[in-house]
Amino acid sequence: MSVYSISDLEKLSGIKAHTIRIWEQRYEILKPLRSEGNVRYYDDDQVRQFIQIALLVRNGYKISKICKLDNAAIYKMVEDLTDESTDDIKTKLLVDRLISVAIDFDEHSFQRIFQESINHYGMIATYEKVIYPMLVKIGLLWGKTELIPAQEHFISNLVKQKLYHSIDALPPAPHGSKTWLLFLPEEEDHELGLLLSSYILRANNYRVIYLGQRVPYYNLKTVIEKIKPDYMQYFIVRYYSSETVQDLISGMNHDFPEITKCVSMSETLFQSIQLPKDHRYIKDIDHLLQLIQSDKP
Repeated sequence: MSVYSISDLEKLSGIKAHTIRIWEQRYEILKPLRSEGNVRYYDDDQVRQFIQIALLVRNGYKISKICKLDNAAIYKMVEDLTDESTDDIKTKLLVDRLISVAIDFDEHSFQRIFQESINHYGMIATYEKVIYPMLVKIGLLWGKTELIPAQEHFISNLVKQKLYHSIDALPPAPHGSKTWLLFLPEEEDHELGLLLSSYILRANNYRVIYLGQRVPYYNLKTVIEKIKPDYMQYFIVRYYSSETVQDLISGMNHDFPEITKCVSMSETLFQSIQLPKDHRYIKDIDHLLQLIQSDKP
């Protein structure tokens, strides 16, 4: 069984901790468990159920009415809400439903919701509107996950499987297409963001050379000399001092002066360094799409 604090519940549901406590007292919507040290906590079932409740509240349902319903009725209301919603609301619903199934290790429901999103939006927009926001919300892009390690691995591997399959299904880039080199520096393992970039770039007819995780710097030099990419993109997810990151960026600026370099990292880290002119900060998926759009003739 997983254990969640009220802070975890707030981050996953979007409902403030103060409000959660009021609802507990007034409506008995949740009944926190207690550890041996008398610390309040919630289990998977409670968190999954509360995410569903939060979905309904954010879409106009009264908590006073929801608290009188059983789990099956709440689930049915969420399903109906997804069918009837506008696109903006629908994307938020799909994101929260995917988080719920991740908590419950429910692969069947993940596959169903993913396919539902593809049927509605198409493949590219599913990654842009649903998968990426989900990864941001639960912290899987920047190594600050709100899930326990087992759930993190579960949802990460499901998304990776989808991305690998989607990338493989794309046709080769047209002859003469610009080349992107994608990699993670040494010590970096979290490749979800890099895989997502690979799919988006491939879907926009770029040639992508994907090196993956933990690429030694001397290997990077060898590859660049051979393929001469137009762009490079890399992610910094692990914790490093700003001095270490600055040294890496400055080294790339010196060693690969003819290449536009795109780096993705947390905003906190970004604010502590100075990017050379040959670097672009890719804050999120919208920044990457803007760069792609500006690069088109």
